[in-house]
Amino acid sequence: MIIGELAAALNVSTKTLRHYEERGLIPAAARGDNGYRLYGDAAVDRARLVVGLRSLGLSLDEIETLLGALGLKGRSLRRELGGVLHERIRVLAEEIAVRQGQLDDLEARYLALVETRRGTIEDCICGALLQTCDCPRTAKIKP
Repeated sequence: MIIGELAAALNVSTKTLRHYEERGLIPAAARGDNGYRLYGDAAVDRARLVVGLRSLGLSLDEIETLLGALGLKGRSLRRELGGVLHERIRVLAEEIAVRQGQLDDLEARYLALVETRRGTIEDCICGALLQTCDCPRTAKIKP
């Protein structure tokens, strides 16, 4: 399969495939009489694997490490990928929890601001700051 066909089949650019080849993630292609890169079945399979791993958000360094596990005794690509994905899930869940806390805090401050009782001064933002309001009732805060 020539590089253009493989790139189209995998929905990547030919530049991407050349980069993967340069990094050793896919085997070097043979060259046709016209100078085009020709990929055999093993290279096509490896390119599909690399593109699939990239679709999971793995970096090229992570993919390199995973592919290095192929053929090593006691290690399998499935097990190694499972570990990587499990760690990514843990980190993402932690990030989501932090962001949810930030969202909850912001919503509380917004509600405190909009629910500030009538009769306080127009520019009072004590509720959003989660402070007890001690603004004078007749004063206007100057910008």
